[in-house]
Amino acid sequence: IAPDLRGCGGSTHSADGYAIEDQAADIAAFVDALDLHNFDLVGHSSGGAIAVEYALNHINRLHTLVLVDTAPVEGVFTPLEGLRLLDSMREDRDLLARALATLMPTAPPSTMTQAQFDAFFAQLVEDASQMAPAAFSGVAEALDRWNRFEDVHRLTLPVLLIWGNQDTIVDRDTTTRTLIAIPGANNLEVLRGVGHSPMIEAPLTLAERIIDFITEDYGYFAAVRDSADE
Repeated sequence: IAPDLRGCGGSTHSADGYAIEDQAADIAAFVDALDLHNFDLVGHSSGGAIAVEYALNHINRLHTLVLVDTAPVEGVFTPLEGLRLLDSMREDRDLLARALATLMPTAPPSTMTQAQFDAFFAQLVEDASQMAPAAFSGVAEALDRWNRFEDVHRLTLPVLLIWGNQDTIVDRDTTTRTLIAIPGANNLEVLRGVGHSPMIEAPLTLAERIIDFITEDYGYFAAVRDSADE
């Protein structure tokens, strides 16, 4: 199940509400509507921050948490010129396409021909151009205000971090700090030759890593959580 986040795809294109807390509340409402329990939650990039926020407030609903090239748990500062650049992408399709291309430097994946990828990428640019105008800089501003570094010690559930070593958005040191800060995160899967978007650049490898992780036996984590609740 892959819901469109606020401002994207078929979800509400609002002028506000892009705070990480608000978007996590959107996910909570979505989960409640589907009555999901003991499920695996995967978050990518800024979606990783949203997934962490959700997990902190609803840990007992989750089986595992997977963070892929995630925004750091202490948030991200974007300078004013960066915010202006993001706003410029709303009107400049070529600039938007170049920015998206930097997120997937090793594309196309082996599962696609160049022609297939070109068609996929053109649709990706089109979809991104249809995002709510406020979402372009709104998410970056939200990450600047969000910091859960002092709280993630409460994430006593199985957590997997996955990071592409060609990622130019999130570096290894930042990812390692997140790994160390979360008690349940005892492993960092490094995807070599992959950038910020492994679901596009190496979808089969990413799927294998996630499936291997979520199908393990984590009974001991449940015991730890039960004892913590007592």
